[in-house]
Amino acid sequence: MTTDEERLTVVNVVASTRVAEELDLPDIAIQLNCEYEPEQFPGVVYRVTEPKLAILMFRSGRAVCTGGKNEDNIHEGIDRMIKDLRAAGIETWDLKDVTIEVQNMVATYALHYPEDYDGVDKFTGEPQAGVPRKLNLNHLTFHLPFDKVEYEPEQFPGLIYRLDDPKVVCLIFGSGKMVITGARHKDEILEAVEIIKDELADLL
Repeated sequence: MTTDEERLTVVNVVASTRVAEELDLPDIAIQLNCEYEPEQFPGVVYRVTEPKLAILMFRSGRAVCTGGKNEDNIHEGIDRMIKDLRAAGIETWDLKDVTIEVQNMVATYALHYPEDYDGVDKFTGEPQAGVPRKLNLNHLTFHLPFDKVEYEPEQFPGLIYRLDDPKVVCLIFGSGKMVITGARHKDEILEAVEIIKDELADLL
């Protein structure tokens, strides 16, 4: 039996940190051959190829890392950035003095029929146990708390469902797929999945 955690895929982790009192961005752009177009964006873009990350560095010493699939990726990328900065003679704090905070996690998840479900597809007659479940989003808008739901199919094909605790936003699609954003920990995403499954249980 597949667990929720196995069905869940974290697609992006965004984290912020501060690595120095101040950073000389033009110097960093030259020394590390980074993208820097201050008239378009106030930060330097430092890219890591493995794991694939983009780290935005700002004059204040702050940095935002995006593209990670987990927190280890983020720590690895920031560690590499600090080493590269130091190797180029640019002063930073020690990695042990740097606090890294996850700001947002984005994950995908597909709602499935229970493994012991005995219903069949009304068109094909195939058993539906354990397969992704199709959802009638119009129907869902009447079952979920109305003040937490937005569904305007002519503007966006998914239903937007905002949870208060954990504070996340779920985009739910007719295919049964969901995108969950706004969490700071994987546990919050799994908790949101449980809440949605409970609220949709009586629709089977």
